[in-house]
Amino acid sequence: MASPVPDLPLWAWNLIIAVQEHEDAHASSDPCLKGVLNAVPADVRTQAEAISAYVQKARGNDLADEAASAWDHLMASFAPKVDDETETAS
Repeated sequence: MASPVPDLPLWAWNLIIAVQEHEDAHASSDPCLKGVLNAVPADVRTQAEAISAYVQKARGNDLADEAASAWDHLMASFAPKVDDETETAS
């Protein structure tokens, strides 16, 4: 029997998805977040992967576009783009 989906706040789901995407993109060169991701229960990671896949498939949908925009703003606040870093350093 599958476990029920945990009742996590949106920010928690977004954080888990961000760490998973970071590990997918950078695991071989930057494994520092693997321990953090391992602390997240497997069923929660699986649900986060499903949520991420759904959002990616629905990108043409207005709701998904709003979610993606909010996600981009959230991620930009944690990790500014290279251009942003050079502008602030000047």
